[in-house]
Amino acid sequence: MFHQELIQPLLDRAATLWQATVEIVNPEGVVVASSEPARVNSERPEVRLLAAGKMGNGAGGKNNFLPLMINDQVIAWLCWDGPAPKETLSLLQAALQGVMAAARRRDEHYYTAREEEALLSALLDREAASQVEELKLRGLNSGYDFNLPRAVIVLRLEPKENRYFNINLHLGYDVTREQLKGEILEQIKGDLYLTAQDLVAFYGEDYLVICKAFLDIENLSRLYQALDVIGNHLYELIKGNHLFAVQVAYGSIVTEIAGLRQSYQEAVELITLARLCGENSGFIDAEAILFEAMVCALPGRLTSRYLEPLSQKIEAAGEEGVQLLETVEACINNNMNIKKTAEQLYLHRNTVTNRVERIKQITGLDPGTGFRALFWLKMLAVYRRLMLMQGKR
Repeated sequence: MFHQELIQPLLDRAATLWQATVEIVNPEGVVVASSEPARVNSERPEVRLLAAGKMGNGAGGKNNFLPLMINDQVIAWLCWDGPAPKETLSLLQAALQGVMAAARRRDEHYYTAREEEALLSALLDREAASQVEELKLRGLNSGYDFNLPRAVIVLRLEPKENRYFNINLHLGYDVTREQLKGEILEQIKGDLYLTAQDLVAFYGEDYLVICKAFLDIENLSRLYQALDVIGNHLYELIKGNHLFAVQVAYGSIVTEIAGLRQSYQEAVELITLARLCGENSGFIDAEAILFEAMVCALPGRLTSRYLEPLSQKIEAAGEEGVQLLETVEACINNNMNIKKTAEQLYLHRNTVTNRVERIKQITGLDPGTGFRALFWLKMLAVYRRLMLMQGKR
């Protein structure tokens, strides 16, 4: 592809300076760009002779030719009618070769990115488990060994609703967005924490996905610590961009292709949960929202049997019930230390003690009887908070 839109301005400028027709002709002798647009797709048979070495390309005649080369290969010919300054010709030749080389690199990056996106899409497809050998072969052809253990890291890019966003919405925002996404992709690919074995590609409009490879999984704890470091680092790397708010999370380390989809879903669910908790950017630390994740993971039979009836009792108690639950949760977080809880909430110790006693009467759960009661009271507090954030209370 010769990207006529990129080289046309150069031809128009040269034609104005020389008062002559200036064209780019491919090796088959077809005009692909011209200072006279009507001549595009017309034929220049003499160029075929040049390409075959059957005609000289001297600059003294009516028709003159110069080769346009990329990587020592002639990809087209610069043609013009009549005399032209030698220095200007050399500059035009160099400019056209530079533009074409840049366009070719851009095309190569584009097609490589599309191939990687297609490969990633196949890996995360529901049918991946039935196409393991085919996917491994596709991976090897692209330079990836899918026998290595991997974890999926997800970066969610959400357009920012700010002044910069609104201005660009009217001034080619879509183009700017795609350019920046491409720059972010290349920036991530070139990061020091990633290797040639780490597949990096966009999955849909919003998710940039990394299939991070490891050499072995002998020490899983250290690998997950490494993922924490990598996740934080990736966020810091691109958080300063103007157009996107960034969230980063990762899923489980898996040893089979069939597990990559689950690892991806875990990362996305973590991001979704963090957004529900009001964390709309940053690296998502799973431990920071551990209890929220536990509540979401509870089977429906437990939620319906325990949490929902307890929540209804708190709701029936009105403002007092909410206040009691907040106090008891703070007490649980402080290992049932009444003194520390009172200081944290700026309450008298007796007030905290009375509220703990009162929660027993409302819920039937006594924090002093052991872990089970403490667990359900903590889950109850988190459950109600999540329901409020979802507008279900």
